[in-house]
Amino acid sequence: MTDVVNLTSEDRERLLFLIDTSIKINKRFQFFLWAQGTLQSFIPHETLVCTTGDLGTLQLRSDVFSRATLPNDFESQAKDPVRGFIAPLLSQWHTVDRGPIAICEEAGESGGLHAMLHRMNYRNNLCHGAREVRGGCGAFFAFLGLDRPVGARERYFADLLMPHLYMATLRMLDSESAVADCPASVLSGREIQVLGWVRDGKTNAEIGQILDISPLTVKNHVQKILRKLDVSNRAQAVAKAVAIGLLGNSQGREARSH
Repeated sequence: MTDVVNLTSEDRERLLFLIDTSIKINKRFQFFLWAQGTLQSFIPHETLVCTTGDLGTLQLRSDVFSRATLPNDFESQAKDPVRGFIAPLLSQWHTVDRGPIAICEEAGESGGLHAMLHRMNYRNNLCHGAREVRGGCGAFFAFLGLDRPVGARERYFADLLMPHLYMATLRMLDSESAVADCPASVLSGREIQVLGWVRDGKTNAEIGQILDISPLTVKNHVQKILRKLDVSNRAQAVAKAVAIGLLGNSQGREARSH
């Protein structure tokens, strides 16, 4: 829950203008101008990463909007759901009950993640998202390179403006016929089920019996999982899936229900 901040008359005027203009966004260039315009009055950032899709299974696509030249490896880091920075940001967002999160120089507990962003010269960062509302498509926004440490004001406006960011993003993607193609899956639902049982120590034969598929099919699923997660064995696959949030505490129970 974010703290309420005192709004000046200028804040209120800009806020009404920002919300009003967000409703008219349906093109990529309009979204870019909007994000680099009045939105900067409330969340002054250098680069915005808009991630859409299934936030639970990391079936995601990411779109980047920046007023600055991006680091050479930025887009690969932003768009890779396994090795990039979006998955750990999402994981941290889930741990705070999906509230605004700050990844800043002062946030020592986020040292590894901050080091990744700091290397690309993003020292003050704010992230927030919207639960899956329309068609199972959620959204997560990473405001990178704020010109000051994240405070109560920035958290407040991230929370307040989230519905408008979410809908503007979906309208933009709709206009490009991109939502239907979004997202490219990291692991399929069946692969997540299989990996959940692998985590529980089941053999291929046992998993096949539980899911009513052959052990050979299970083996094929496991091989695909190893390839997609870029690991060499089952233990590494489970560890990586847990680290990036593909396997939650309820995975085993969810698998049993299918």
